Amino acid sequence: MPSRTQPQALPTPQRKACLAAATPEHGHILDIGGSCLRGVYVDKLKDTLAAIAESRDTPTLPDELLYDDKGLLIWNQIISIPQFYQTHDEIALFDLNSTEIIQHVPENVTMIDLGSGDTNKVDHLLAEFESMRVPATYLALDISKTSLDQSIASLVANHSGPDAVVKCGGLWGTFENGLEHISKIKSPRMFLSLGSVLCNDPWPIALGHLRNWASTLRPEDRLLIGMDGHLVADHRDKIWDAYHSCDDVFRDFFVNGLRNANKLLGYNLFDERDWDFMAELEEEPTTRHRFFIRAKKDIPMDKGNVISKGQEIDWFDSHKYGEQDVRLMCCKAGLTVIKSWAAPDSEFRQYLVRPRAERDEFEDHDSGISGVN
Repeated sequence: MPSRTQPQALPTPQRKACLAAATPEHGHILDIGGSCLRGVYVDKLKDTLAAIAESRDTPTLPDELLYDDKGLLIWNQIISIPQFYQTHDEIALFDLNSTEIIQHVPENVTMIDLGSGDTNKVDHLLAEFESMRVPATYLALDISKTSLDQSIASLVANHSGPDAVVKCGGLWGTFENGLEHISKIKSPRMFLSLGSVLCNDPWPIALGHLRNWASTLRPEDRLLIGMDGHLVADHRDKIWDAYHSCDDVFRDFFVNGLRNANKLLGYNLFDERDWDFMAELEEEPTTRHRFFIRAKKDIPMDKGNVISKGQEIDWFDSHKYGEQDVRLMCCKAGLTVIKSWAAPDSEFRQYLVRPRAERDEFEDHDSGISGVN
């Protein structure tokens, strides 16, 4: 799923000490770039406005705008509703399959949770490491310092007894910061992409992200990918209900994000009264639930530019890929699927993968998505 809040600066002495380390001590958080993120957000937002001014393809607002402290509270409400099946399915998968997952993982593994957010569901996996007495380290990678503070404190409370074998810490930064940092971690690693985080993009972009992470893997490393495989053809109502059983809460989520955009810009460009909040389900080229805002009138920007009435801006879309397409994506990224599991009565799956070895058969299956490469 997607990533989080406006950062807060760490005290300078702690930051210097953290930046020199590969992994944090139990209960601590490393700043691997998180304290420099405000400028990144501003640049992304300005690129969106430039795309509008230059009449490029449908522009997209940065998801990071959504995840300040208030946005995180709203998001946790959303993912807890019964209809938001992704969260509940992934918890069920961990409860059913954690033992088997751990059996495929090297000893003393370091898990890096990409865009960790709420860590309640991953703690079902960590609990099984404890039950099986398998030592491991868990690192939550996120752009929200507040979220990391809360999540790591909660995990430490569950993994600090005299018999605990799981150590927990945080990495504060972006995926790009994470890619730079992980080479410092010398133990075997397992990257966790839960809640459709890593592959939640149009096919070429999702494949590019997967290839970036695959290129960092050593032979002993693993990647656990959670991906929603519900498609419009068979599950239209279920998908729609996941995002529209609490429309008022989602609206609060987006209005809060617009206010964060205004704070970064320094002026009130995004007045909620000037925008319609819209959504639709697409079937081609693959299933996508699309949230977007549409201007109700001409809205002046800086430098004499104007957002024209009817202009649409994408925000917070959710792509769905079935098992055949996820396996194809892994294959094209140089990965081999060791095992996959489906949640009960669901098309949400987890895929445990490793780097492809010479002995592996190369299976370049056909895809249901047109124009993939």
